[in-house]
Amino acid sequence: MNILLLTDGITPFVKGGMQRHSQLMAENLALLGHQITIYHYVQDIAIRATKESAFSGEAASNINLITFTYKDKGRMPGHYLRTQKKMSFQYLNHLLKTGESYDFIYTKGFMGWALLAKREVLGIKTPISVKFHGMNMFQPQASLKLELQKYLLRPAVKKIMQMADYVFSYGGKITDIIRDNSDTSVLEVPTGIDDAWIAPQLPIRSGKLKFLFVGRFDRVKGLPELHQALEKLEKKFQNWECHFVGPIPEAYQLKCSQCIYHGAVYDQAVLRNHYDHCDVLLNTSISEGMPNVILEAMARGQMIVATDVGATSVLVQHKLNGYLVPKADSKLIFSALNDVCRADRNQINEYQKASLILVKKKTWQQIAPRLVETIRTCIKD
Repeated sequence: MNILLLTDGITPFVKGGMQRHSQLMAENLALLGHQITIYHYVQDIAIRATKESAFSGEAASNINLITFTYKDKGRMPGHYLRTQKKMSFQYLNHLLKTGESYDFIYTKGFMGWALLAKREVLGIKTPISVKFHGMNMFQPQASLKLELQKYLLRPAVKKIMQMADYVFSYGGKITDIIRDNSDTSVLEVPTGIDDAWIAPQLPIRSGKLKFLFVGRFDRVKGLPELHQALEKLEKKFQNWECHFVGPIPEAYQLKCSQCIYHGAVYDQAVLRNHYDHCDVLLNTSISEGMPNVILEAMARGQMIVATDVGATSVLVQHKLNGYLVPKADSKLIFSALNDVCRADRNQINEYQKASLILVKKKTWQQIAPRLVETIRTCIKD
């Protein structure tokens, strides 16, 4: 198949879960022999965005990478949405200029906005899908400002989903949100992890119970609630540590001898080492899509404690490979951590083993063929 992928950036040029998903999806579809054309943007024109920097040599031979520059210097309310729409018109204009045709068009976020709005006038019959990942504009937010911002986004998101032929979902609560806001056909295809991430066996761990948080410094990640829970845990148990991986400023770090902050880690081998030396991943987000960090932690045989948001429940089975906390509330998080601290090493090992078993069914080597069949069905329809 010849597939066009309109993205809001790809790793390593733009950081984020959505961008990582786009890169992995393109890589694995290309490895299956499909021709993938990717429109992506960078925010710094000095970045040398070559396909060899983002993809394996085998995949790169089937990938055509088209790079744009993203500029948003606005300050007035709605500037993000206006810039996204403008970017979508740049994509459309380039597509029309090339005159290329495709079997299927997969759009991310707002990048298909102009194409969907103009498709009837332009006579474009190619099936077009859209994916908004976590559908965060329909999930709880961490502040009044963010709550107000999400209402600015909702009308555009609903309109784009209605114009699309298909809406992709990770599953779980994401599907419920989509169906509540659109009658377009929903296609459930989860994200996955590369086989190379999966530990051949459960890492040997001993000593203090080690929690791990991996994430960017963003209010939506629920760090204040997690810190409050850890403060209570410190008063009750001593035989634990919590390791934080991410660019968390010192002013926002918890002053606790049992909390260790490692800063941002970009080297994959170093990151895997952090997973291997910790027992339990903490993902306390207020809203989410399908967190890559949970997949990574499962792949390294960790127990998971996560808030039940987005499609997290597709990965975490309560009291099988971890605990699902109803929401990002410090009391609820503490209750889960309290239970984990009271468990013995054998109980925790059972959760960890379950993670390793479950994640082997969630690799891109399994997800990619499933996505191919889903797209083929859309083309036939």
